[in-house]
Amino acid sequence: MSDPKQNEGLILLMEEQIDEFNQWRMKNLTLKLDYAGADFSNKDLSNAYFNGVNFTECNFSNSIVNGTNFVQANLTNTNFESSDMSGALIMYSILRDSNLTKSQLSNTNFMWSDLQNVDFRQSNMYKTIFVEANLTNAKTEGLDKNNAYLKFAKLEGTTWQR
Repeated sequence: MSDPKQNEGLILLMEEQIDEFNQWRMKNLTLKLDYAGADFSNKDLSNAYFNGVNFTECNFSNSIVNGTNFVQANLTNTNFESSDMSGALIMYSILRDSNLTKSQLSNTNFMWSDLQNVDFRQSNMYKTIFVEANLTNAKTEGLDKNNAYLKFAKLEGTTWQR
C-alpha cells in the first residue's frame, strides 16, 4: 500500500470521513484499491462505496457497515465478528473463509457471492438474501433458514442443506 493515492483513501477511512471518502472514490474510480490486511475494527464505515476493493484478511470486527457497498469486493479471510452489516450490498463478492459470527445481517444482500466456509454462527439474520450464493460448508448451526432468502443457493455441507 505504498501508493500515495491509496493512502489518501485509507486515511479518510481511518478517520471515518465516509462522505469525503465517497467523494474521493468517485474522482478515482479507475484506481484499483487494495487495502489487504488493514484494521478497520470498531469503525463506523456506514454507506461507504467499496465496490471492487480488495479487503483480503482485513479486520472489520465490531464495525458498523450499514448500507455499505461491497459489490465485487474481495473479502477473503476477513473478520466481521460482532459487526453490524445491516443493509450492506455484498453481491458478486468473495468472502471465502471469513468470520461473520455474532454479526447483524438484517436485509444484507449476498446475491451471487462466494461464501464457502464462512462462519455465520450466532449471527442475527432477518430478510438476508443469498440468491445463487455459494454457501458450501458455511457454518449455519443454530440459525433459522426461514430468515434467509435462499433461492438457488448452494447449501452443501451446511445445516440448511435440503
